[in-house]
Amino acid sequence: MQKRKRFYVALAIYAVLGLLIWVTMEDVPLPVGSGHIGIRSLTLIVLAVFALRTLLHFRAEKIRGEHDEEEVSS
Repeated sequence: MQKRKRFYVALAIYAVLGLLIWVTMEDVPLPVGSGHIGIRSLTLIVLAVFALRTLLHFRAEKIRGEHDEEEVSS
């Protein structure tokens, strides 16, 4: 249960950071290759990658825990 609580706290922090990025940063275009991307969008993409990484880690730990329980009971 402790891991689940930490996971939800982490997601809440990511959401607050995303909101702060949206409110405080201007969407200044940055040249990338042959196009442009906004600095706000780029920052939100980086934050989303970290949130996805957190989600994948949580799911992997949950699956590993279930797998270990099956091995112990067998």
